[in-house]
Amino acid sequence: MTSRIISGGKSGNIPIKKQDIKIQKKRSLTYKMSGGREQIRDLTLLNPPFDLSVLRSITDLSDILNQSIEAYKTNVVGFGMGIRYKVEDLEETPEMKAEWNQLELLVKELCYERPAKEVIEEVIRHVEECGNGFLEVIRNGKGEVVGIDSIKPEYMSVTKLNRVVNENGQDIKVRYFCFRDPLMDSGVESGTWYKTFGDPTPLNVNSSVGKEGAGTATEVIHLKNGDFQDPYGIPRWIGALIKVIGNRKADELNYRYFTQGRHIPLAITLENAQLTAESEATLQSYANAIGGEENQHKFLLLEAEKVTPADAMLGEDDKYKPAIRIEKLADILQKDALFLEYDKNVIDSILGSFRLPPIYVARSSDYTRATAETAKELTEEQVFQPLRESYEARMNSLFREYEFQYVEIFFKTSNIVKMDDIKAILEPAIEAKAVAPNDLRDVVGKVLNKPLEPFDGDEYNKPIITNSQGNAINSLTGEVDLEKAYGKSETSELAATLRRLIKEVRS
Repeated sequence: MTSRIISGGKSGNIPIKKQDIKIQKKRSLTYKMSGGREQIRDLTLLNPPFDLSVLRSITDLSDILNQSIEAYKTNVVGFGMGIRYKVEDLEETPEMKAEWNQLELLVKELCYERPAKEVIEEVIRHVEECGNGFLEVIRNGKGEVVGIDSIKPEYMSVTKLNRVVNENGQDIKVRYFCFRDPLMDSGVESGTWYKTFGDPTPLNVNSSVGKEGAGTATEVIHLKNGDFQDPYGIPRWIGALIKVIGNRKADELNYRYFTQGRHIPLAITLENAQLTAESEATLQSYANAIGGEENQHKFLLLEAEKVTPADAMLGEDDKYKPAIRIEKLADILQKDALFLEYDKNVIDSILGSFRLPPIYVARSSDYTRATAETAKELTEEQVFQPLRESYEARMNSLFREYEFQYVEIFFKTSNIVKMDDIKAILEPAIEAKAVAPNDLRDVVGKVLNKPLEPFDGDEYNKPIITNSQGNAINSLTGEVDLEKAYGKSETSELAATLRRLIKEVRS
């Protein structure tokens, strides 16, 4: 009894594994500061634990990863950058207005090629794709920040940690970065060097030392996911990496079912017969030609020769009749439904990694308006707002040299208004005479999604009291119960509580 295998396969290895961070190239820098004190910088480059270019390419092949990253990018900075006063409800002075105009002009000119918002969006995409993002900071001759740009993370190498003393005498931790793109910087053997934002080291772009305070290397802010002490960050979805790759393989397998539709896994069994040499060649040719629409729906003709045992007796021909049977093996293969379940598990895993509800990636068929609003509110509070504040702090740190006292940059948010909650708060508050007209201006402004200035006049800062006919009593006549309005009398506990709730809504 003989058997032959027409086709086979190879066992696959896991394509991406975490590697130990290793030294890529040892290097140190020694120079003397004014006064003759010697300074040493360790410029030893380290390899990342994952290939950053591969991580970025994986996101290009996964729809759920791209959707999740787009959700982060849009909800953190996608609604735009704005300017606000650090302390609200102050009367605007000429100094405050001058700072406002100066910062507004700076933000507008941070990047000439595109809006500054798009630069931050690109850095966020880099961070979420491979765990690392680099924001280049450009200064003018006065040492003031005048521009920003993004740098592709897959071409950046990070050095060991260094401790230096900044201009204020503070001990800070810094790293140095080397950018090497074989296409863009093919003529630069040592790469282009950068230093950490705020590092006073006079580093040049070729890793040499310039005169003190006159280095040509620009600064970067290294944004990353993970431990700050680690030289490289890792993407938040790294735990689901193998699932993402497997999901792609499942899609490719399903695709091959369409392109190789003529192929059915099968076993050909012969009884009292053997294939002729021509049939074996035909079968091998059939297997080799699998694939392509032009090869579908073709016939396969097999011929076999009768094989009779040597000791068979005369007249036993009927006992040894030749037979060819084709047994389908498709039933033992994994069904497409299993891949659909696998796809769902991958989506759930990725959304869990990003802490996103399905509504943010267009998977909201089972959502009602109430559950959708609750999901958006919780995600804004738990995910986007903390991340937005982190990026706001980094952006405002760029303008230290300007010493702005009154203004700062912020990222705008989506307009999330729950009318039922506002109604539940305002109705009893108004009935308890605990609301002044100006108390409602911010609340109404949020509902209308437009700024509303307070009414002029002290009477609009006090609750309106009505008489028995329902007519308003002028609050300036002294007939307004201020103690009840501001929650100071014994009977005003409810009014005070509601007033505090309104303040929370306004903030």
